[in-house]
Amino acid sequence: MKKFLAILGVILMLTANVSAKSIRTPEGNMPRVQWAVVESAEGQMSRILEMGARILAPTTAKEAGTYALYGAIEKNNPNLLRLIEIYASDEAYRIHSTSEAFQQYRAERLPILAGLKILPVNGIVLEQKNSGVGTILQTKSFEIEPINLATFQKIISDEAIRAVREDSGVMGAFVTAEQPRPNFLHTMIIFSDEIAAQRYFSSKEYKNFRRQVKSLIKTEEIIDYAPTKVILSEKF
Repeated sequence: MKKFLAILGVILMLTANVSAKSIRTPEGNMPRVQWAVVESAEGQMSRILEMGARILAPTTAKEAGTYALYGAIEKNNPNLLRLIEIYASDEAYRIHSTSEAFQQYRAERLPILAGLKILPVNGIVLEQKNSGVGTILQTKSFEIEPINLATFQKIISDEAIRAVREDSGVMGAFVTAEQPRPNFLHTMIIFSDEIAAQRYFSSKEYKNFRRQVKSLIKTEEIIDYAPTKVILSEKF
């Protein structure tokens, strides 16, 4: 029986590994990554989302170089939408941002746009399931002392990859570092549902990860999001 369970465990792990992938360009390079924080006028975020779905989404779906746009509305601030944007290259982003559809979207949302911030980052880990849907998102921002940065990056990278490949409810995990300030890191994790999120945060693996990084973190901010629907991209 023990031998059978051991073999079964190996099979399950191999299956989990097959179902996940790292987001890379065809050349195997890390793609262009940035964060966008969109703020609407009071109570107008639903209109901005409607514009994006109506004007931008059909065109974006056809852009081979626009790999993924994942985001949601903050749970405690319904006027803030935060997204991680992943493009094959700077040229792919140029094509996206100068398209006729994007210009129309930009013009229509302008009267109800209260703020927009674009944060260029370097991708450290961009890991997701091959396909699927997520409904629960969480982002974190970390400030790490430079002397601890390499150690922290190694630990958080290992955990992000492990989580996506071994936990069926973790749909994606993304770790990035600000370009001018690499010791400021921003992460996103996508879960299939609330139960999956609770299971992950109570797991021994996550608790062990927190123990390892506790002394390395100078500051940390956690943001939860209203339930949403994130369809994982299959473009890469």
